[in-house]
Amino acid sequence: MSYRGGGNRRFMRGKGDRYRNEHDDRESSGGNNMKNHYRNFTIYRQNDRSARVPDGHWRGDKDRRGGGNFRGHRNNRQGYTDEDGGRNNRREGMYKARGYKKGNRDKHNQNSFIKAGWNKIIIKDAGPLDKDEVMGAIRRVVQQQFTPIMYEPEGINRVFYLEDNAAAVQAIRDISRRVSISSGQKLLIQVNRSAPPVRALTAEQREKVTSVMSERYCVELKRLDLKNFHNDAGLVAADIFCPLCRLPNMKIIVDVIVGHIPLVEEIDFSSNKLYSLEETNRLVGSCPNLKRLILSNNKLANIETLSHLQGMNIMDISLEGNGLCNKFRDTESYISAVRKWFPKVLYLDGQELPRPIGFEVDDDDTSTMPKILTSYFAVPGVKDLVLQFIEQYYQIFDSEDRTPLAAAYTEDATFSLACTFPESGPGARYTHVYVNESRNLKKNLNSDKRMQNLHRGRSNIIALLSKLPFTTHDPNSFTVDVPVAEANLIHVTLTGVFRQLSDRAPLVRSFSRTFIVVPQGNGYCICNEKLFITTATVEQIKKSFKSPVPESPEKDSTPQRGGVASPSLATEPQLSPAQMSSIVKFCEASGMLPEYSRMCLEQNNWDFNKAGELFTQLKTENKIPPEYFSQSP
Repeated sequence: MSYRGGGNRRFMRGKGDRYRNEHDDRESSGGNNMKNHYRNFTIYRQNDRSARVPDGHWRGDKDRRGGGNFRGHRNNRQGYTDEDGGRNNRREGMYKARGYKKGNRDKHNQNSFIKAGWNKIIIKDAGPLDKDEVMGAIRRVVQQQFTPIMYEPEGINRVFYLEDNAAAVQAIRDISRRVSISSGQKLLIQVNRSAPPVRALTAEQREKVTSVMSERYCVELKRLDLKNFHNDAGLVAADIFCPLCRLPNMKIIVDVIVGHIPLVEEIDFSSNKLYSLEETNRLVGSCPNLKRLILSNNKLANIETLSHLQGMNIMDISLEGNGLCNKFRDTESYISAVRKWFPKVLYLDGQELPRPIGFEVDDDDTSTMPKILTSYFAVPGVKDLVLQFIEQYYQIFDSEDRTPLAAAYTEDATFSLACTFPESGPGARYTHVYVNESRNLKKNLNSDKRMQNLHRGRSNIIALLSKLPFTTHDPNSFTVDVPVAEANLIHVTLTGVFRQLSDRAPLVRSFSRTFIVVPQGNGYCICNEKLFITTATVEQIKKSFKSPVPESPEKDSTPQRGGVASPSLATEPQLSPAQMSSIVKFCEASGMLPEYSRMCLEQNNWDFNKAGELFTQLKTENKIPPEYFSQSP
């Protein structure tokens, strides 16, 4: 007896893995015997040794437990196949077996897979049809706007691609067999999910890409617009698909930029689904003027991707719409990460940033930077006075008798010495005198010793200077800075090198001397001094003692041993501190040399205002010679 499973007789799995009748007219509430008869029902096939038994398995010759894959196995029956896109539904299999058309429910399930992304549109048997006629017929019916990419043949069919336009894809599929061309042929349209098309560009297509880039370049603004480049109307019309997210295509773009527009100042790479900037690294050395870079709405996942463009002077960059923007806790860390690769950036995602704090100097600001000076004088008029004082001081200091230096200090002056030398080796020779008198606060932790090495009074200072080893200083190594020069105070910092003559093989040592001079009697004297001594650097040693010291033009003023002239900042003993202060102020106000400033003041009986009015009048009449003014920077 055979059973086809039609009508209202359907078998379901029952208790105990048995099949029982779901509905039968012959079954009643009291027909237990008949019910038991159908529960133990067994079907035998004609001319077939296989049979179904109450446990639900098929028995055969080869596999009596029903594990084999043979015709009649319950997992191969209609309604359990997986050929309909994974729908394991017996009702749908039954409809398909009987040839019924799918209803609205099936249509809904079929459309559910359409999502944003790439879709391939297949027009069946459209190979010989004209492209414009086919696309025109579709556009007349479909209301959604869409851009077909790469309309090309595929056997006897025609295909094109749509990107991120699920609504248009749905509308195009719905018009299958409902739109006709002029010949009356209805278009059969099939839609499939697809990966982006990958096609290598031919030489002719590369020329077209270069032409499109030329149209997108603004010569006046030096701006290249590559936004959503693969959907450019010119490329779409030529059936060219050139996504910049593919490295070979980006290489072509960079080749055009480097070869034709290296002076570009702004490039817009937005909306190109870029996940890497690997090929753009060739822009670093080839486009020095590139200041603005737009990379928004791409697929850049990590901030380290910007390392390919490190070294460019980017001032304005846009990264919004990329995955990397979501990896920062706050705005400050986001800005800091971007400035790691572009330290000079001032605009980020359209927002102005505070100027970075650092020691970098913009190229545009180099013209305003001051020149490097070996010496600096806040008031040019004191230069000659200070240099003369230093010359006289060291002529005495490098002699065998340093007692005349007492005239250079005030009665209650203060002096301290600090030093640092290697603990062993040649650099430590004959350093014990300096070390014993050193007041280095980092090494001398004894407070009593610190106070003992702070020398107060003129006599104590001269006693200490006389104990120090004999030396020879190199005047050509001197650098002098005078940051403060007032009538009642002048601050001087002097650095240079010297040799210690007590050594059998004299070493070159470096020193830095800072002293403050104040008005004293008819001139200026040192009231506070700090001397620091250490080992000279290799560069200092190479440059030291290379040329002879020029002799002073006034032979009579050169100090001699035993009859040394006392150093003083006053060039003329008869000048009072008030007069010296007037000379310094007039030098600062007029820019004239000290001797000519003094001449102007003397001619006006030291009346500062009267001398200033006369100077202004003569300068307006251009009667003051240029040599009266200081020529030093």
